[in-house]
Amino acid sequence: MKKALLIVAILSIGASGLLSGCVQEGTGTLVLQITDAPGDLNITEALVTISQIRVHYAGINQNDTNGSWITIAEEPQTFDLIQIQNATEFLGEANLSAGWYTQIRLYVDEALVTIDGVQYNLEIPSKNVKLIKPFMIEDNETLTLILDFDVQKSVHRTGNDKYIMKPTIKVIQG
Repeated sequence: MKKALLIVAILSIGASGLLSGCVQEGTGTLVLQITDAPGDLNITEALVTISQIRVHYAGINQNDTNGSWITIAEEPQTFDLIQIQNATEFLGEANLSAGWYTQIRLYVDEALVTIDGVQYNLEIPSKNVKLIKPFMIEDNETLTLILDFDVQKSVHRTGNDKYIMKPTIKVIQG
């Protein structure tokens, strides 16, 4: 039993060493796109203004703890999420250091929704959306991530004709 545990420990140490050795120093490109899955509510327009996009660089090894935040886009962009159902829109692109990235943050300035012909402000509790989905940028490679924003699951009525947005977003590797 002890011998089997020792072999498993040696194999796991060797595997983690091999995996961390796969990431080479250098740069690769990250491309971010946004889309929306169709839904059931009578939402005819869902305008979201994203003012900044940042990613968290962890380092060459996924377990590094000395990470830093890198800005991908700083120009405000407004998207009608209903218009991009079954399509994608460009969010941003940057050349990044090769290695592991642990999080994407979208900073949302404003959101409006039109339901049954009436436009409402959408409150977004923290004004930023945290997407915790690790990804790796490889040297001389381009990685495309699609942020699939589900408006139907994100918009909630709180009463008195007030709406709140709790963004439901899937990160899909394209």
